[in-house]
Amino acid sequence: MRPNEILDKILELIAAYRVAKAVKRKKAKKLKRVALCVGHSRIGDKGACSVGGVNEWCYNKVVADLLQTRLRHQGIQSIVFDDYPSERYSRAMDWLAQSINKEKCDIAIELHFNSYSSTEAEGYEYLHYHTSNNGRRLAECFRKAQSETFKVQKDRGVKAIEPDGRGAGFLRSVPPPAVICEPFFGSCPKEWVLFDSKHSILADVYAQAIVEYFKDE
Repeated sequence: MRPNEILDKILELIAAYRVAKAVKRKKAKKLKRVALCVGHSRIGDKGACSVGGVNEWCYNKVVADLLQTRLRHQGIQSIVFDDYPSERYSRAMDWLAQSINKEKCDIAIELHFNSYSSTEAEGYEYLHYHTSNNGRRLAECFRKAQSETFKVQKDRGVKAIEPDGRGAGFLRSVPPPAVICEPFFGSCPKEWVLFDSKHSILADVYAQAIVEYFKDE
């Protein structure tokens, strides 16, 4: 074998080694994992009831199951938490935090819808813990995804939750960046018309937000 042929062979083997190493590294890359928490999953708690007579838990359980399928098609793993084994909120959050940590989830979201005494209250908002920069970034991904799909809705923005604020127990307790999703007011007739039986579209919005968040990591 000529010297040039030997050199070419060596370079070929080096190139093949680098390709094999890159493929192995790609295969070894950990799949992202999401905790899909259905709000009001405590014992005896189903959350607020919409003007259509559907409570938060029932509505969002459907969304969570659809979202799990959407994420699987995107190569993202997820675990649905829809049964918090406690009546007390603090104990339920402790259990949820331990469970999410055990599953090594990269992010956590809790699914809700808003309700208010006035039927005029409307719009969507996404809550994050006030000290979590990644939580804020995740919330912004959700806000942006919803603004692109539901253009007629009022954008109430992303909201930083202090330790004594609404939903702080969840946002503070779970280990990864976390967001509480409030995509509409179930107490608002015109918003309920918009979202009743629209579980699939909402699941698409959530999936879009999650994919975008991981893309920017």
